[in-house]
Amino acid sequence: MIQMSWFSNIINKNKNNGNIFDPSRRWIHFSNGLISDLEDISQSIWITDSNWFEMWFLGVEERLGLTLGKRLIQASSDSFEYFLIFNKVQIPKNKDIGNWTKLHEDWRHRNLGNFSLYSVDAKITKLLITDYANLYITIGYLASAFEYINNARYKFQWNDSESSIILSFELTNQFFPLPSKSKNFSHNFSEIKKIHNSELWDMLSIQDDGMWYIHNSRKMIVTSDLFFRFEGLCLPFLKKIDFSGSNNYDWGIKDDMKSLWWSASADSARELFISSAYHILIREDSDWIKVGQKHLSMYGLGKITHAESLDKYGEIIFQLETSFHLSLSCGILLACWERAYGKKGKLILTSDENDFFVKISNSLDAVNPQY
Repeated sequence: MIQMSWFSNIINKNKNNGNIFDPSRRWIHFSNGLISDLEDISQSIWITDSNWFEMWFLGVEERLGLTLGKRLIQASSDSFEYFLIFNKVQIPKNKDIGNWTKLHEDWRHRNLGNFSLYSVDAKITKLLITDYANLYITIGYLASAFEYINNARYKFQWNDSESSIILSFELTNQFFPLPSKSKNFSHNFSEIKKIHNSELWDMLSIQDDGMWYIHNSRKMIVTSDLFFRFEGLCLPFLKKIDFSGSNNYDWGIKDDMKSLWWSASADSARELFISSAYHILIREDSDWIKVGQKHLSMYGLGKITHAESLDKYGEIIFQLETSFHLSLSCGILLACWERAYGKKGKLILTSDENDFFVKISNSLDAVNPQY
């Protein structure tokens, strides 16, 4: 296989240079609960299970009553094209994307899969993607890279199976503007302490095909830039809709459509966490700090700095220093609370100049407080 040959060459090259592939060298944990990209230091990233992300995405679609695959492709394409341009990533002189070592290495770090040139004729170029982590993200990333290396715009279509994608490109004269900087939360990590999250990285394993796993879970990297672009591209298509549990989220946002998207994202994350059957044991408020470290900070979703019970029935307020995206952090935090207390919860989000505050309480009446 071409992919195996390429990966073997990279491994041998790294061995000869005394280097061993280690994704923790690029994805840097910081003491504020976020993870930064060493090659784009202002960007925070989320280390997520590829299957978990797929289920989260489907859950968002279900709650919003929309098909959002094209939105995720566009967000991925715009995000990666901006990354390539902003960082002035060098391309091979022969413009052969199959031999673009820098791009192969980037995909390896992001754990997206493998790609190679499949066929070329007078009008159409086809690329093969194998072992892909996510259909829409890999298509968006590779499409933007193909346009970047050729300095041209292309129409593309794909055929996919469970393990591979054939991505076909045809040159077009249509004009598409370059992506602008997204309006996401960029972070200044210069004064934040770097830490090594041994609980995560000590469980790293790398397969012969180059894919890496943690706790036997295939991981993938999602950047904050991609995530916020995806949210922004979804908003114009939303319509007012109520789904089961939508009233359990108060974001304090004036934009009803953004509030709806956040609720769908949070509730999908909450449901997935509940179904995973994690055990959350809370004896005192300080135990929540450890819960935040295990389920938020370890994967770059943020940090709980304080937790304070407000009554004897489980009502509590959390103080968050940071968040990759509040819908994910709050959805998982709500699920942790529901697992700990065996009750259906609701949350209210507020903030000041420095921190976010999440108040969680029982959403049901006292007569029937259980699930």
